[in-house]
Amino acid sequence: MNNECSIVRDILPLYYENMVSEDTAEFVEEHIKNCPDCASELEKLKADKSIGETSFTERKSDAEVITSVKKKIRKRKWTAVTVIIACILIISLLIYQFPIYRLLMVGGTSYYTSDEVSLLISIGSLSDRIEAQSVLRQADAAFQDCKHTDAECDELYGLLSRYATPSERSASYVKYSLELWSAHLGDTEGYIWVYYSQEALDTDGNTVCGSSNVPSLWKVEKNENGVWEVVSIREHP
Repeated sequence: MNNECSIVRDILPLYYENMVSEDTAEFVEEHIKNCPDCASELEKLKADKSIGETSFTERKSDAEVITSVKKKIRKRKWTAVTVIIACILIISLLIYQFPIYRLLMVGGTSYYTSDEVSLLISIGSLSDRIEAQSVLRQADAAFQDCKHTDAECDELYGLLSRYATPSERSASYVKYSLELWSAHLGDTEGYIWVYYSQEALDTDGNTVCGSSNVPSLWKVEKNENGVWEVVSIREHP
């Protein structure tokens, strides 16, 4: 290889990229016409560049495919998550509206009738549950009362006086919880299922009396003033 070939081959990459002056380009082109070896080197350079460009294009295409697949996977994942959340919400709503598991908590129909137990299948309409709150407020007053005598409690709370702690018991305060399970009310009468726990304690914190986790069915009727009153209470002995 002579000196001119060495110079041309050093220049070839720049020549191929059109990064040389016109005079230099003419010099290279004139040399290549008369030098098969340098012409061959130029062809090799062109082939290498072509392979590189093809490889880059292929890598770019592969990257685009991978990106597309990832997007589809993410979309499917979010769709699956959305479906799962929707199913959980629907199931939760159904369990809330139709808590049939409570049928087991009242001991079946060995004590209650099938009609009474069937009232637990649904929590009742929103309007019935709202109306039932007036009865629960009466019960709240009875549950927390430990200051009146037995006779006074009867006069104040009627049948709900069974949940009051008469002053004769010498209780200092009462802890209780009262949950509305279901309410099914007609125009003048209906039924309410509740679930309660209660503990009356003396000044030393000792338990005076109490009940725990009791399901109770209250029959209610409207009095002459249009106020709901408890007229019957059924609790498993």
